[in-house]
Parts: sequence; structure tokens; C-alpha cells
Amino acid sequence: MVVTSSRRSDQWGIGPFRFRFRLESFRPSGDLAERRFGITEAAFLLMMAFLVSRGLGVIRQTLFNALFGTGPQANAYYAAFRLPDLLFSLIAGGALIQAFIPVFVSYEKENGQSETWRLTSLVFNVSLIALTSLVLIAEFAAPAFVSHWLVPGYTPAVQSLTTSLTRIMLFHTLILGLGTIVTAVLESKRQFLLPALSIAIYNFGLIGGLLVTWMFPKVGIYGPTYGVVVAAACQVFIQIPGLVKQKFSYSFIWDLKNTGLHQVMFLLGPNIVAVALSSIVLIIDTAFTSYLPDKASLSAIHNASMLFDLPAALLGQTLALGALPQLSSMTADRHYVDFRHLVFRMVGGAVLISIPLAVLLSIFGKPAVYILFQHGAFTKHASSLTALALIGYAIGLPGNVASLLFMRSFYALKNAVIPLLTHILAITAHISPLVFLLKTLTGKYAILVIPLAVGVTATAEACLLCLLLLWRLSIRVTLPSP
Repeated sequence: MVVTSSRRSDQWGIGPFRFRFRLESFRPSGDLAERRFGITEAAFLLMMAFLVSRGLGVIRQTLFNALFGTGPQANAYYAAFRLPDLLFSLIAGGALIQAFIPVFVSYEKENGQSETWRLTSLVFNVSLIALTSLVLIAEFAAPAFVSHWLVPGYTPAVQSLTTSLTRIMLFHTLILGLGTIVTAVLESKRQFLLPALSIAIYNFGLIGGLLVTWMFPKVGIYGPTYGVVVAAACQVFIQIPGLVKQKFSYSFIWDLKNTGLHQVMFLLGPNIVAVALSSIVLIIDTAFTSYLPDKASLSAIHNASMLFDLPAALLGQTLALGALPQLSSMTADRHYVDFRHLVFRMVGGAVLISIPLAVLLSIFGKPAVYILFQHGAFTKHASSLTALALIGYAIGLPGNVASLLFMRSFYALKNAVIPLLTHILAITAHISPLVFLLKTLTGKYAILVIPLAVGVTATAEACLLCLLLLWRLSIRVTLPSP
């Protein structure tokens, strides 16, 4: 078969890792916010958004480090994120998107748009009640949680500050959690422009809060803390026009027997357990870090993790978000051979790219930390500690990318049980090297314990998910069509 030149111009990549990418999809004619994008085009949009967001994030972190360094206020601020992030991830966040999109795609094909909007309204109403209840409970439980579980090694003054910041950030959880449903609807329609812009705009609120502190120093750490809440509101509001253009029809419905809601909850339930287990590990890591003799460790790990998240998000998260609607559609149409082919093309290409990126991150991480962060209160010692932690994270980059992509593939198959089981095993794989590394790494190298344990966990989980996905798809392919 002869391939035309126009078809060749749509093909990007090398060998088996080749994808279609049409530049005309980004031409300004028509309503770009309503365009339906392919996987590569959606990933490109999200990559650009993540690059802008991470660029703004570097500016934000540079301002933050210059103002607060790695002192008690900075450590309290980083620790205060833990409980709001836990609640957001439990009820909304990536877990809700992963559970909602496969159901939304199949439900619309089977029941039509009117019933799908009713389902969306129902999911929103249930999420509103659940998030509001959890936030209220967390407001009362925050002091005991912070002092006894989160940062027991910190002084009472820092624990009190952490509690105050946690209570403010809980509003961020409520706002962003409800906004996640808007993101899920737009991505289900394969409309990624506004979700991509929302990612990029998030840091403006945080930077604004830091500028308030810079102009009015008495505001202190409360400037960026309130900035977190403003950032969440900005991220949600920018997506509302896209929902309006979809002619979304909200209805106050409360039907806990709805089959679509049951499908969402069936996928969300294991997600919630998996997120809870991950958060427990994160809290354990935070508690352990609070006991390290070098009190700059928590801030250094946070800064290293932020730099590591850029290549991890560009390779793993963007492809996973861009592919989930199309993989869900393949599942609904029972195209399992195409499904398998697409998944392993994505994972193979992403892992091949991540290996040299990990090497570059290890080599150029140290000068990057010095240039970006070593200003004001952020000392040379803090930079050295951050650069060392970054090397530990870089080692696990291929495993992190592969694990995320394989996990989203199972969600597209409407199977959240297998990722939950592998996650439970991965936690064991996290605790074991954590204990081993604690006994072998001392002095300044003790900060490598957590990054290296994270990498081992992700790599082990990716290998297991790969084998289970091959097994699961082999069963689906051989089953006769109904």
C-alpha cells in the first residue's frame, strides 16, 4: 500500500513508536476550546501547559526560597499540604478522573447525552456532600493529626503553625475537588485546551500570594497559603466556559441507586484505598524526615521532588491524560488488540525517552538547583542537599513513568482492582528498601533514603502491572464477542 505524503506529514516518531499529529488542529480558526484532540495532540497541549506551569513553578519556588529558605515556616508550609492533598486525592483528584472518564464515555454511547448530564450532576452532588463533610471533620481533627502523626518531631510552635496553615488549605481541597468534575467532563469529550490552561494558570495565584508577602512582610507564610486557595479558584473558573459550551444541564438529583454512579463508585473505591495507602506512606516519609538531624531535609526533598516532577509529568501524566479517553473508547468498542498495541507503543516510547532524561537530570541537577534556588534565605547547604535528593529521584524516573501509564490502562479497562492489589504490594516494596537504606545510608546521604525507596517502589509496580496487563488483555482478546 502506498502511503501518501499528506499521511506521512501526520506521522511523528521513530519506528514502532509513531503517532499521528496534525498541526492544523491548532490553527486559530473556529473554536479551539471545542476541538476534539487525538492522543499526541492532547499530550502536546498538556506538555506545553506543564512546561508553562513548571516554569511558573520555578519562579514561584525561587520567590518562596528567597523569602523563607528551609526554615520553620517553610517546613510548616510543606507539611500543611499533606492533609488537604490526602482528602483531595481520596474523593477527587486523579482518582475521580480515572473513575469518571471510562464511565462517561461508555454511558454516553449507551444512554445518550441527557442521561449522561444527569449522571454528571449526580456525581457532582455526591462529591459536594462528601468533600464538605470530610473538610469539616478535618478542620476539627487537624491539631491532633499534625502533632501526633504528621510532624511529631517538630517543636510545639511549628506544629501550631502547621495546624493553622492546614486549616486554610482545606478550602483549596473543596474548591479544586469539585472543579475536578469539570476537568473530567472536558477530557471525556477529548477537549484538552481549557484543562491545559487551567494547569498553567494555577501558579499565578501562588505567585500572587508570595508577592503580597514580599510587599507586606508581616503577612509572612500566610501570603502563599491564601494564594493556594486563590490558585484553586482560578483553575476551576477558567474551565467553566468549556462546560457551558457543551450545553451542560445541571439538575439537583440524588439517586444513590443510579447504575452509572455505581460504576463510578466501583472504580473509585479501589482508587480511594490506593490513594489512602499512598498517602499513609507519604505521611510516614514526612514523619521520618522530621526526625532527621538535618532540619533542612523536608524542604530539600520538596524542592527535589518539584524538579523531578517536570520530566515525570511531561512523559507520564500528559500521555496518560491524553490517552485515557481514547483507550476508554477502545474498551467500549472491544478493540483489545488495538488497545494493547497503543499502550505498549506509549510505554515503550516514554521509557526510552526517560532514560537519557534521568541521566541529564542527575548531571545537570546540581547546577540547576544552584541557579534557580540558591537566593536569599536558601543557602548553599540547602542547595547541595536538594541536588543530592534529586539524583535519588532521577534513578526511578523510567519506573515512575511506566507505572503511571500501565495504571491508567487498567482504569480504561474499568478495572481498578488490579492496580489496587499491585499498589498494596508496592507499599511493601517501599517499606523494605526504606528500612534497608536507613541502616546503610548515614550522614548527608541519609536524604537519599526516601527518593531511592520511591524509585524502587515505582519500578517494581511497573513490572508487575506490565505482566498483569498482558495476561488480562490475552483473556479479553480470546473471549468471543457477545
